[in-house]
Amino acid sequence: MKKIIKAVSAVLLLAGITGCARIPDYSGISELPSESTDFENSSAEISQISDKFSTSDFTVIKQKFLSKLNAEGGVFEDASERTDGEFDGKGFLSFKEGGRLTHIVNANTPQLYRIIISARSESGAAVKLYVKKKAEGVIYIPAADEENAEFEYCSVDSIYLTSGSNTLDFVVEKGTADIDYILVENSEAVSADCYRVGTSAVNPSASLETVGVMKYLAEVYGSGVLAAVNVSLGTNAEIDAIYKATGRYPAIRTSELAYATLDIEDYTQKLQKDVGLALDWGKSGGIASYKWHWFSPNTKHSVDSGSFDMEEALDVKNLDEVALMDADELKLMVENGYLSPNLVSLINDIDKIAVVLKQFSDAKIPVIFEPVPNADAGLYWWGDSAECHGKLYRLIFDRLCRYQKLSNLIWVWSGSSEEFFPGTRYCDIIGQSIFENSNASFAGRFSALFDKKTDLRDLAGRASERRFYEARQRLVAMERA
Repeated sequence: MKKIIKAVSAVLLLAGITGCARIPDYSGISELPSESTDFENSSAEISQISDKFSTSDFTVIKQKFLSKLNAEGGVFEDASERTDGEFDGKGFLSFKEGGRLTHIVNANTPQLYRIIISARSESGAAVKLYVKKKAEGVIYIPAADEENAEFEYCSVDSIYLTSGSNTLDFVVEKGTADIDYILVENSEAVSADCYRVGTSAVNPSASLETVGVMKYLAEVYGSGVLAAVNVSLGTNAEIDAIYKATGRYPAIRTSELAYATLDIEDYTQKLQKDVGLALDWGKSGGIASYKWHWFSPNTKHSVDSGSFDMEEALDVKNLDEVALMDADELKLMVENGYLSPNLVSLINDIDKIAVVLKQFSDAKIPVIFEPVPNADAGLYWWGDSAECHGKLYRLIFDRLCRYQKLSNLIWVWSGSSEEFFPGTRYCDIIGQSIFENSNASFAGRFSALFDKKTDLRDLAGRASERRFYEARQRLVAMERA
């Protein structure tokens, strides 16, 4: 991940203040879902937001700290105690999906901490961490390589604990997991070095306007937050509600391109109205942004995992050359059995997206573009394979930038897994999507992507205890030197 960080510019976007960020499955429907135009309730909710914080609310007193909590010593549910194999203490706990483990750690001082669990999982698991009943992050446990796999360290960093008692809850959100013990140790804030980013755009034919927006994003990054609003398609309802409540507009208007590939008249009209509003937004000095949750280009028309076979569609050499073929060349390749019809259906959908985005390019309005987001979340068909996701993302990039010659796109890849990352040549911004009703900073997600101590962070997540502490000793020696 260290190579990724050096080459990728990033910006913290406060997205989705209101509106829906996940796309429901609209397969088979012919009518649009109803939309609310009642701004009163929305603006009232916004005006009632009272969770305001200052730096004084988070006093930090740095002190060395390390506490070990055996899992079986806590309160647990949907889990069984086991003593087979190698473990620490009196045994370990084997959790079903939905299982919960509660422990209390007594911190000496208020500061940032790293929460580490010694765990293993047969098929991989996601364990959500709550501190004092407040969601703070997710710990991902990789799938075991063998049946009797060793326990490994998996962690979440930059968790703020107050002095005294702190309740830790670990909930197995996905999969099953064995947990042996928990380590809590002092951590450091993210280094300021991570805010030193470039201003160039990866788009090979980026316009001056696009480079200008990238420069602005780089200047803002690390010094401020840009508010973005996810709007209901074809309206500015959420933006109007925020303005009514606060007297201010957000910097970024973000919407959805999913419906561009459905070829349903109602959706087409709705999207074109949305594009008109976004164009006006960009002409007025705002920043336009679009996500693309891709309805599968088959009869299922679904975003769900398993709804499209990427491996069959993308099983071709020289995909970068295929991305530059015109319609006649693609047709000939399919007729001669060199390309799958499913691959051509992917390219046809990308071209439909190009028709929408070209309207912004012609108007010289840059667009922050996030295609096939959150692939590593396990929710969508474009995340069924890390290798195929990379191919698909690069196909989208090459088709839009090199074939369609769109010069106005700023490329966002969102995710946490390095295996899914498409490469530094294809990404301006690394994004993070956090769907939690919590006022936590989720700084651990930021740390995992941008902390310069990436080698240690990788070891904390995957290596053995011996290697983990050897890495820490090397790090300390380097810092002292």
